[in-house]
Amino acid sequence: MSKRIMILEDDSNLLDLEEMILTYEGYDVTPIRHYESIEYLLDFLPEMILLDVRLGDGYGNSLCQEIKNNPDTAEIPVILISGSNNLQRLAKECNADDFLSKPFNNIDLVKIVKKYDCAKEDVN
Repeated sequence: MSKRIMILEDDSNLLDLEEMILTYEGYDVTPIRHYESIEYLLDFLPEMILLDVRLGDGYGNSLCQEIKNNPDTAEIPVILISGSNNLQRLAKECNADDFLSKPFNNIDLVKIVKKYDCAKEDVN
């Protein structure tokens, strides 16, 4: 069974690219082009979340903090993605598991996803 990854990214081209790459790698990807509530995320129960910091209608780092503060979602790995110069600080402040700076290449995307995919498998 493939891992369920949710991607929240408001750039349609980048979202399509991320979805294509990760689907090719065997992941079950749920692409979302806008900010969603934590309740919405709970309906999907993703096993990993890739989260853009600046969504058109909200901030990914705020959503990340909500995810990490909720006992039902706190264990889901969250990877912040942004072109922001202060991405490392933002990731630390909202308790993201990791971050990926834009622009990134396909190899970096797959590498960071597999890093947390393997960590989850080691626990089970």
